[in-house]
Amino acid sequence: MSREGKLEDKGRSAKPFTRWYNICSRLHMKWIFLLVIALPFAASAQVDVVKDHRLDLLLKKQEELNRKVYMDNNRTGPGYRILVLSTNDRQKAIDVKTKLMREFPSEKTYLIYQSPVFKIQIGNYKSRQEANALYKKIQRIYPTGVIVIPSTIEMKPEEELSLN
Repeated sequence: MSREGKLEDKGRSAKPFTRWYNICSRLHMKWIFLLVIALPFAASAQVDVVKDHRLDLLLKKQEELNRKVYMDNNRTGPGYRILVLSTNDRQKAIDVKTKLMREFPSEKTYLIYQSPVFKIQIGNYKSRQEANALYKKIQRIYPTGVIVIPSTIEMKPEEELSLN
C-alpha cells in the first residue's frame, strides 16, 4: 500500500503532507543557497589580536638557546683534507676507504658522493702544512691523483677554543 493510501485510511488526504514536504525542501534549498553565497562575506569580519609582551621575551630567549645549541653541535670550520680518489666506481671507492681506515686508524675518512662521482677524503687539518705530513704518507700507497684540498672540516672542541 502506498503512503497516500495509508494517509487516506486514517481519514486524512496526502496533499497536506506533500505540500508540507515541498515547503520544507524549498526552505532547505534557500538556506543552503544563502549559506553558500553569504558565508564568504561573513568571514571578512575584523579580528583584533592582543599579544602579551612576555611572549616576545620567551621567543627571544628560545632563539638564543637554539643558537647556542647549534653552535655547540656545529663544530665545523675552514681547513684542509686530502683527496685520495675521485671515481665513478662505487666499489673501488669503498675498497680505497677501507684500506685507508686500516692504514690510518687515527684519521677520519670520508666517502662523499657528488653525482656521478664518489670521492674519498681523509683528515681534518687547519693548515696546509699539517695536511702535507699525511699527504706524503698516502702518496707512498697511492702515487698518483692524491691532492690536498681546501674543505670544511670537523673540529675538535679543543681546536675550536684555540681559534677563538
